[in-house]
Amino acid sequence: MQTQERSWDIIGEDAVLPEVDWRNVNGANFMSWTKNQHVPRYCGSCWAQGSTSAIADRFNILNMYTSNIERTPIGLNAQALINCEWGGSCNGGNPALVYAHAHFNGLVHSSCE
Repeated sequence: MQTQERSWDIIGEDAVLPEVDWRNVNGANFMSWTKNQHVPRYCGSCWAQGSTSAIADRFNILNMYTSNIERTPIGLNAQALINCEWGGSCNGGNPALVYAHAHFNGLVHSSCE
C-alpha cells in the first residue's frame, strides 16, 4: 500500500517538461563525447564504455547545475576498467560491476592514462 506521496503528486504535471535533451539545454551539452571501442583493435567493451559515460554525464549535469559555470566535461577512463578487468574484458563484461567498483574504489579520469 502506498503511504507517501509520489514525486508526480508533489511536483505536478505542469512543472514537468514535455521532453529533455541533455545534448542541448539552453545551448549547453551535458553529455560526454562519443567513444570508439574498436580502435586500435576490436574490443567488446560496451559494458565499460557505456557505464563510464553514464556516470560522467551525471557528474556533468551536477556540476553545471550546482556551479552555474561551464566546465570542461568530465570523462572517465573505460580503458583502466578493461585493463584491470574490473567488471570484464574485451570479451564482454557486467556494467553493474563498474558501478560497484566506482562506489567502493572510484574511477580514473580520462586524462590519467
